[in-house]
Amino acid sequence: MTSQSIDNFAQRENQLQNWNNFCRYHVGDWHGIWTKYSPEGHLIDSFKCIRSFHLSKDGSQITQQNYYTYSDGKTELQNAGSYTSAGLSFNGHHFVVLFLDNSFSWGIAKITDDPPFTPFFETGFTHGNKRTSLTAVYKKSGELQHMTAISEQLDSFLEALPASGVIQPDGVWQGTVKQITPDLVTSSPEEIAWQPLENLGGNNQIFHLPGGSISCPLRIESKSVMDLIVDWQATPNKLFRGIRYFDNSEFSRFLLQIYES
Repeated sequence: MTSQSIDNFAQRENQLQNWNNFCRYHVGDWHGIWTKYSPEGHLIDSFKCIRSFHLSKDGSQITQQNYYTYSDGKTELQNAGSYTSAGLSFNGHHFVVLFLDNSFSWGIAKITDDPPFTPFFETGFTHGNKRTSLTAVYKKSGELQHMTAISEQLDSFLEALPASGVIQPDGVWQGTVKQITPDLVTSSPEEIAWQPLENLGGNNQIFHLPGGSISCPLRIESKSVMDLIVDWQATPNKLFRGIRYFDNSEFSRFLLQIYES
């Protein structure tokens, strides 16, 4: 095999692994409660949404539909996308969506002074029949516009939103970390020591929202180094942390950290 053939084979294997994680952890009808917050942490709105990910019979395509029920009683059905193992298309723009084990993360790949669309990021995790994700949405001028905490359950809505608050470890955390890059290359797991969210993220603002916490900049700027961090304490003795890193405005890597006690 030529070096080009080897590279193509490795790229395809990486795409298949990414796709298999999508199919394994995220296919189904996820009934979610979405709560939107201002940059000051004040509640803006809360509504329900069923995100349905349906896999084709031949396993080559996943289609997504979102069914919203808003606080005023109005409903909306949105065809959100059609995905294949080669990637996805969202509003005409191509994004690399990362599925690292039970986590997922997606959003803009480059921060610019004049973005063609609203900059946003979403990172989440599944555990059993539950899924939690948090989003940060920015104005085109760079200021944080709002955050949304999404608490989901397969096939039925949660009876109540999870409590928000600072992470409360039940014992001593022991952690592992894995990394995936935009070209879908995944590292082997390594052991790491526990660090509270407050010790990370530099000048980020931290918000403890229902079901999870998010650490993000109040403003994003081009030619900057930054990260966006999401924590979810899925059980008293298990916590998931996802970190999106940007180097010189380019999305460079995503880390999945798993802590257990």
